[in-house]
Amino acid sequence: MTKHTAKFVGIAISALIGTVAWAGAKNTNTVLVNTVARTASGSLGDARNTADTQQFIGCGITTYVGSAPTVACFAMDTSSNYVGCSSTNADLLATAQSINGDSYITFTWDAFSGCTSLSVTNASLGAPKQP
Repeated sequence: MTKHTAKFVGIAISALIGTVAWAGAKNTNTVLVNTVARTASGSLGDARNTADTQQFIGCGITTYVGSAPTVACFAMDTSSNYVGCSSTNADLLATAQSINGDSYITFTWDAFSGCTSLSVTNASLGAPKQP
């Protein structure tokens, strides 16, 4: 093997190894609603990209003049289980502000549909939402 050929083979092997390293771990996270445990979770990107027209998940913040901002979270799974909750809690509002189109979120609620927790994960495991 000539020096030039050996160099080419080394570059090709490095490129193949680099391709594997760039692949990364991937999860598909459909929307899950558990009305007994009062928890909902899912990836915004995966919900958006799904072939079904049923599931969705998200949170929004609304503010009216003269009142406290309110966060509202909502979700529906493929079995048409719909849930929603709301809160004016400052910590939940701050957490909701970190949600982006590719976030994985989990929220819980009480018997009066008040949000009791919100978890936001922004990581490379989830699918980005497609247009």
